[in-house]
This record gives sequence, structure tokens and C-alpha cells, in this order.
Amino acid sequence: MLTKEEVLKIARLARLELTDDEVSFYQNRLGRVLDYMTELKGIETREGTGVRHVPLDSEKFRNDEVVTFPDKEALLQNAPALEEGGFLLPAIMETE
Repeated sequence: MLTKEEVLKIARLARLELTDDEVSFYQNRLGRVLDYMTELKGIETREGTGVRHVPLDSEKFRNDEVVTFPDKEALLQNAPALEEGGFLLPAIMETE
């Protein structure tokens, strides 16, 4: 199980403010995820048991094409802040 300090550090890195109840909740949930990962790490695997080919009926990737949003103004109405015709996002890196 993660310590309270570890959960608070993760929250700080994610720029989240957590209440004491949320810290306890995430201690439990994140601890369960880490326990599961430890369990998966212990599974015996043999070399060469992976997928060797892609089935012919597998999903095809779509082409990566630029598509213009049909109603830009309607999209921008959802923005909490705008700048130069686009979304204004908070800085994620601190500057001096």
C-alpha cells in the first residue's frame, strides 16, 4: 500500500488537490493496482508464446487524415478561455 506522502506526491505531480478522504481512497485504489501489477509480474511466460502473425480478419487501421471541424465557433463556445481563435490552456511548465 502506498503511503499518504506518496499519494500526495503523485497528486502534486498531476497538479491535483486532494482532500483527506480522497487521499485515503487513492491509497487503497492505487495500492490495489500496484498489487495487481506485482501479481502479473510473477506469471510464468515462455519465450515464443506471443502472437506470431496478425489474423487476416483483424481490424484495419484507418487512414490518418486531417479533417476540419465543421462548426469551429460551436466548439470554441465550450472553452473556459480563448486566445487568438483557439483554446487557452494553463502552462504546464513553470518559467522563471
